[in-house]
Amino acid sequence: MKAMADNPKTANAMPTLEDWQHWTLVMGRAQQMLMEFWAEQVKQGQAMPAWSTPAFGFGEQGPASGDPMALMSAGAQAWAKGLETWGKMLGGVTAGAPETERKDRRFSAPEWSENPIFDTIRKTYLQISDQLLGTVDDMEGVDTEMREKLRFATRSFVDAMSPSNFALTNPQVLKRTMETRGENLLKGLGNMLKDISSGQLTQTKSGAFEVGRNLAMTPGKVVRQTPLYQLIQYTPTTPEVMTTPVVIFPPWINRFYILDLTPEKSFVKWCVDQGIS
Repeated sequence: MKAMADNPKTANAMPTLEDWQHWTLVMGRAQQMLMEFWAEQVKQGQAMPAWSTPAFGFGEQGPASGDPMALMSAGAQAWAKGLETWGKMLGGVTAGAPETERKDRRFSAPEWSENPIFDTIRKTYLQISDQLLGTVDDMEGVDTEMREKLRFATRSFVDAMSPSNFALTNPQVLKRTMETRGENLLKGLGNMLKDISSGQLTQTKSGAFEVGRNLAMTPGKVVRQTPLYQLIQYTPTTPEVMTTPVVIFPPWINRFYILDLTPEKSFVKWCVDQGIS
């Protein structure tokens, strides 16, 4: 007993009262953030979007319901493979690596393969993912267009359920959580709630970019404007320009500057520098 008490590793393994108080505070702050968010949503009358399964072929009239036995069989096979992987791990047997190990940046951290628990979680997820996608490919009586819709919906579901997306099954997140004592989770939760409130995902700070200042800086002017579009003619930078101009229709994402980000990443500037009007 004395040896265990004198062992610094054993002593550090037991959380102190201060640790319990800290993590209780973290959980309390997270709960408060969620309550304030939902209270604001209710006050604004916001409703959660409905999930229309028939639109993806999984409803009562969808093609995926045509062969329920095939779906049940596929599900059973997926779980059987998962249980086999976990059985090998629990029995101390290392599951054999596939002949060609896939490259997946979601699982690029060494913990995903070096830690037996996370390695098993990763392999189980990949096996079930392959089984689900394979089931869509093997469905009979489904036309090409519907099969693509089913595969898109299945792929979206599979990607969303990746263990890398959940804190408790992501070794990198767990490591960072211990390093920051939970502050990373609170920051992430705050960012998520802010994105939900604004109705769009953000990848940069608000106001970090401004058109004309550090975005879409190629000089030009609007030469025609209608209710549907603005026609921009960019200022030439060469002594001579081509007689026939090039008209560029940017992607329909309401971001005309996608082809004129920065001078180093601007297709528009490149065209102007080539003498294209």
